[in-house]
Amino acid sequence: MQLMITVAIVDTCIQWFCFIISAIFQTEKFFDLVGGLSFITCVSLSFFGNDQSKFLIPLVQYCMVVVWAARLGLFLMYRIWRDGKDRRFDDIKTNVAKLFVTWNFQAVWVFLTLFPTLTMFEWADLDKKEPGFGEFIGWGIWLFGFVFEVTADHQKLVFKEKPENARKFIKHGLWSISRHPNYFGEITLWWGLYISSASSMDNWTTCLITAAGPCFVTFLLGVFSLRMLETSSDEKYGQNVQYNEYKQKTSVLIPYIL
Repeated sequence: MQLMITVAIVDTCIQWFCFIISAIFQTEKFFDLVGGLSFITCVSLSFFGNDQSKFLIPLVQYCMVVVWAARLGLFLMYRIWRDGKDRRFDDIKTNVAKLFVTWNFQAVWVFLTLFPTLTMFEWADLDKKEPGFGEFIGWGIWLFGFVFEVTADHQKLVFKEKPENARKFIKHGLWSISRHPNYFGEITLWWGLYISSASSMDNWTTCLITAAGPCFVTFLLGVFSLRMLETSSDEKYGQNVQYNEYKQKTSVLIPYIL
């Protein structure tokens, strides 16, 4: 428990320190990179602090978190530097109070998303345990979600970098079966890591409590962020007949379902 508290404190201190720099220079260009680095720092502190590097299950779990965090952090940083800004921060970076809340929210996002994995590292008895059905199912779901998210991000990146698509919306590839396939992929992969974490625990109460992690990610991306993006897209393309047809026939999040 003490190490998990330490992880939470380190997570918060990283965000507060970066908030100060962000507020002084009124910039958001390193926000997402810091998010990725925070994931790696926090999961590494727990992984090595609990001496889990000798065991296969936590090692695989750790590598999956690090790979996801490094990829997403670098991708988002590249996108911001390419575009010159992150329009989400247009009204935030000049308001110190809003900026402070945003950086603190990132601390909560990092800790809650990692909560099942941190709990596994701290309390699960993994020294003699071999990966079982639950772990393989969870890791398989993570792999599916990760590939889905990476593919969706790549497809949209390539689409946006073509000048002729400046005023157009993407509707091909994975974006033809979901209006937010990157969100679907990320939600899926964190549920996968939750399943693999829960499979390594013997206490059902702990399994239920740690479900707060993927539930939070599902709400954050599948409800809160999704609604904001839908509103933004409606304002931008609402008068476009093709866009309205696309909305009617394409699932908002889960392909072919929802």
